Amino acid sequence: MKNILSAVFLTAILFSSTAFSQIGVSINKLSPNDAAQYIKPLSTWFGTYFNSGTYYDAKVPALFGFKFNLVGMWSVIPDDQKTFKPDPQIPIVGEVDPTATVFGNKSSYYLSNNGFYTYPAGLSLNAVPMGIYQFAGSFYNTELMIRFFPKVKFKDSKVGVLGFGLKHEISSHIPFLPIDISVQLLYNTFDFEFDDGDPANYTKIKSNNIAFNVHSSKSISILTVYSGLQYESSSADFNYYFEDSNNQYPDEGKKIINLKVDGDNNFRFTLGGAVKLGFFVINADVNLTKFTTFTTGLSLDF
Repeated sequence: MKNILSAVFLTAILFSSTAFSQIGVSINKLSPNDAAQYIKPLSTWFGTYFNSGTYYDAKVPALFGFKFNLVGMWSVIPDDQKTFKPDPQIPIVGEVDPTATVFGNKSSYYLSNNGFYTYPAGLSLNAVPMGIYQFAGSFYNTELMIRFFPKVKFKDSKVGVLGFGLKHEISSHIPFLPIDISVQLLYNTFDFEFDDGDPANYTKIKSNNIAFNVHSSKSISILTVYSGLQYESSSADFNYYFEDSNNQYPDEGKKIINLKVDGDNNFRFTLGGAVKLGFFVINADVNLTKFTTFTTGLSLDF
């Protein structure tokens, strides 16, 4: 079991260690205003990722139950999350074209009194695959879900996850209802820190994500069809080292900048299906939100 869990999170750790540390290097010459726009889609993606894959059935056991889930996700990056309109906040010659966000590709530049300034390129991603595992226990139509990965060091990076979900089946109080209906509250945090000894590369990210949903399901033999409507929000604190090597922002200087960046997470609609084969459950769904996300899961459901 320990090896399986480690394998599931290896993708997350590797992505964090390479991509997130690259982000720190990319934005260390960006002013706080442009840096916030550059990384805003990442804050949105955190909310999309952590608020996905939390249910496949609105039915909660009347007495006791236990679940273990392995969830895989594929989030599609829309074009409007790949560029932003930069604001140099200093006199420039002409205008500056839209430039890449953290997920984009081509960067732009501008000409000022100090010469040419080139914005950083992004990771050039069209989609982000990721996985997570979770445990859940239920008692009298109420379920508590836990996501936990202790903060561990991987080379120059530290990564940790903590989250929970609280769910209650409200249809258990309504006799003869033809479908099962539940409500669920979710809270997830993600911590990342990169420190290789060079202040210019320092990066620290803490993402906080909350969601509330109402979902329903209908089971016929081994097949369960489910859907849900969810409100969600996300925010992330980014710490990075601002160099300002061109001395264009003398009031900022060279120091660690802290940015609080809210994601564009609001509502999502989920539609999916699950096949239950004894204690084993296989499910898949599509989530229509800012980043359209496909999830699939393999679960043990007792």
